[in-house]
Amino acid sequence: MKRYLTPWLCALALHSVTVAAQETRYITDVLYVPLRSGQGTEFRIVHRGLPSGTRLTVEESNEDSGYARVVTDNGTEGWMLSRYLTEQEPAADRLAALQSMYDNLLGDEGSLRSQLVETRTALNGAQGRVAELEQALDSSESELQDLKRLSSNALNLDITNRRLTEESQVMHTRIEVLEAENQRLKDSEDSRAFMNGAMAVLGGVLLALIAQRLRPRPRSSSSWA
Repeated sequence: MKRYLTPWLCALALHSVTVAAQETRYITDVLYVPLRSGQGTEFRIVHRGLPSGTRLTVEESNEDSGYARVVTDNGTEGWMLSRYLTEQEPAADRLAALQSMYDNLLGDEGSLRSQLVETRTALNGAQGRVAELEQALDSSESELQDLKRLSSNALNLDITNRRLTEESQVMHTRIEVLEAENQRLKDSEDSRAFMNGAMAVLGGVLLALIAQRLRPRPRSSSSWA
């Protein structure tokens, strides 16, 4: 009985391992290329492995052997397969550069958004200030119109005042003339009354004298004797 169960248990265990192993994976693009002292795998390894993305200077290349002699930035020199060399940076490095550029752009976008908010705030403040200035200008224009009207009224009042002053002076002159004429007439009337009085007195005296002369004289007694 056990001999029949064992194959089934083994198959179930293998199936479980197979199922557990069915997970998604990706092959890494990180590559380490060794440097050798010559053009072939039989030559000594100078460097165990240069990582992908390492910048190299190609001194010479051999199409027949498929190797190229390169020098690193720190001066390490050796031979490596030419198929590992490319004129472009690896995709991972380019992706990292693009990611960095993207992050910088996001940072710049945030900064630009902040500047935009500040600019809009400043613009709103400037617009409010412009509205205040326009209102102040309208008020100043209204005050200026009032001043102009007052100035016009003041000018008219000044002209009227001058005209009234001139008329007053003319009236004063007329009054003085009338007063002088009245005084003259009064003096003339007084003179006439005086003359009339004097003439009346003189007439009375003359009448008295005439009456005295016309009165009959009494006859003397001695003349009858």
